[in-house]
Amino acid sequence: MNSTIEQSSNRAIKKQFTRRNTTKIILAVLAGLVFFYLITIPWRNYTYRSQMKKGADALAGRQYTLAYVYFQKAGVLKFGDKESAERQELAKKSAADILLLRDFLVDNNQADLLRLIDGANSKVCNLENDRTLVNNDLSQVAAVNLKFCAEEGPKDYDDWIFYGISQLKISENNYIFKELKPDYRAEAERAFEEAYKVDPIAKTAPEYLIELYKIDNNSEKVDYWQHLLDNLNKIEK
Repeated sequence: MNSTIEQSSNRAIKKQFTRRNTTKIILAVLAGLVFFYLITIPWRNYTYRSQMKKGADALAGRQYTLAYVYFQKAGVLKFGDKESAERQELAKKSAADILLLRDFLVDNNQADLLRLIDGANSKVCNLENDRTLVNNDLSQVAAVNLKFCAEEGPKDYDDWIFYGISQLKISENNYIFKELKPDYRAEAERAFEEAYKVDPIAKTAPEYLIELYKIDNNSEKVDYWQHLLDNLNKIEK
């Protein structure tokens, strides 16, 4: 009887001892985590600023996906950070509409790109200038003016063609979000089809449309425009 009581007492003491040790271990781990968090604050702040700066530089260079990644990394370093979240949103939205980048460019003293965007948004049709922008990898800027000229300005064949080319080039840009690319290709297809309506004898629009519909695996459309192009070639001969 006494032996049983003694054994029960020993087990109770061991359990209590184990609980105390477990509590001490947990508290020690928590204290270690808090200590680590506190001593890494300067490093995290420095790295946060570095990631935000890299993101701003990438965004100013219209490298939208890269900018998004930098801002996302900054957000991880500062949980719940509003600025990095807003910059991620800006990178996404300005990839679809470069005019949304204007305030950011003003705040970051990006005068050259700002001047080009304001010029493109001035609604003064200058095809040669727009063509130069497209050739200099500034298709997103050129598209602003080309869209106006094609839809509301002269509405001529070349405006539609170069608007389509600008959309096609944007869709091929590695720094454009993947989910936006089908929309840019669809807009290019619309532009080339509008160009064809303006001049159904010219072959440039059907040639581009064939290539675009091949990318989209739309064999029906490819066959349609290929047949039309073949007929134009016969007429030319």
